[in-house]
Amino acid sequence: MGTAILGRPHAERIRLDLNEIRKELTETLEGMSSDDLNWVPNPDAEMRSVKNIVQEIGAMEAVTLHMAAYQKDLDWNGVMESLNKDSAAELLAVLSDIRSTTLAYLENATEEQLETPVALNAEWQGYFNAPVVEPEELLRWIVRHEYYHLGQIVTYQWQRGKNPSALSQ
Repeated sequence: MGTAILGRPHAERIRLDLNEIRKELTETLEGMSSDDLNWVPNPDAEMRSVKNIVQEIGAMEAVTLHMAAYQKDLDWNGVMESLNKDSAAELLAVLSDIRSTTLAYLENATEEQLETPVALNAEWQGYFNAPVVEPEELLRWIVRHEYYHLGQIVTYQWQRGKNPSALSQ
């Protein structure tokens, strides 16, 4: 197996990315009203609300971590239900619990564990175009996925005439 780029272990680099993106997401969501959470740019286009996007962020992290750690599916709908909260503070609390589990996994994972490919089910193979993938790649997927959706949420705020940077100050 190879060594981590720049000499830093994968877990350390992933943890830094996870912390950075969650800080940005938290700053963007803090203080959002129920109206902000439930707004969609075009309801007729079946677009999702900020709340729905945040639910997906949390569910994807929980399900992906479960795949990385146990190579088993986790019930998507059950995780989504646990994220069915009415306020930004409640959503952030559940996201924090999920993130704590992810960080605990990273804390205990060896470099070899993160680099040793795990088998994927058929659905996951479609996401990664491979029958196996390293847990490190699955964890980087969590970061990319959250960052992508943070961009959506920020765009939603701008569409409403709100500067997300100013909201977190």
